[in-house]
Amino acid sequence: MPEKQVKERRRIEIGALTRPSVYWLLAFVPVSAGLAIAHQQTATFITAAISLIPLAALIGSATEQLAIHIGPQRGGLLNATLSNLTELIVGVFLIGAGEFTIVKATLIGSIIGNALLVLGASFAVGGSRHKSMSFSA
Repeated sequence: MPEKQVKERRRIEIGALTRPSVYWLLAFVPVSAGLAIAHQQTATFITAAISLIPLAALIGSATEQLAIHIGPQRGGLLNATLSNLTELIVGVFLIGAGEFTIVKATLIGSIIGNALLVLGASFAVGGSRHKSMSFSA
């Protein structure tokens, strides 16, 4: 393994130790399953929503680790593809339940959120720090 990749891997592993962990929230996965069996709909929804946080973090960590090995372009494509995996899973279950209106609203919200909120925040933060910016295709 080249020297640069070894240093990059060490940097990521050390950085992972200094960040606060959200993986303790995985305890909400069996709790939400138990509440679903007990027919507690509101509590099931809340605990299931909380349990999505560490699952999304696991997907993000996995794609970051894969990006180290497959390169930045393929890694970026993989990250963009898998970053909406939780939305895709929820959408599949909603389609199975016949909730097409909710699926449409979720897709529209995701598109608007990514196109306007994330892009606008990126422009605002970048513009506040740098006088001019460039984009690399």
